Amino acid sequence: MNLAYLDSLPEVANKYNVELEDGEKVVFNAMMSVFGDEKDVPLGGKSKFTLTNRHIITNNGPGIWTINIAEDIINCFRKGNKALRFFNLDCIAVELNREIIYEDGRGKLTGFHFYFKRSVKKKLEKIMENVFNNQ
Repeated sequence: MNLAYLDSLPEVANKYNVELEDGEKVVFNAMMSVFGDEKDVPLGGKSKFTLTNRHIITNNGPGIWTINIAEDIINCFRKGNKALRFFNLDCIAVELNREIIYEDGRGKLTGFHFYFKRSVKKKLEKIMENVFNNQ
């Protein structure tokens, strides 16, 4: 994992007003078409996605999901496109090092699938390739 690459990226506007730690900066943000768990169980549509030099933060309205890149993620890769209803979207898949339990134990997940329009996803994909060096 190349976290120094994230530190080297220029800061972009914190357009979704995520709370940042000291030394943390936003390096990418965009609206997701949809996101779900590793089995594509939906967790939110039209959700806000923010990548900082330390975290991935998603806001689906009712909740905010924060993933520590260095501590929580074991792999990140491009997953083939998928037709979701009427949309043909590309996916960035993130595998976590542990199971997360949410909604008072009713839900469990070990990863996320983030779906973006192709034009948006290409930029994020390039960043994640450089961080995870697995493409």
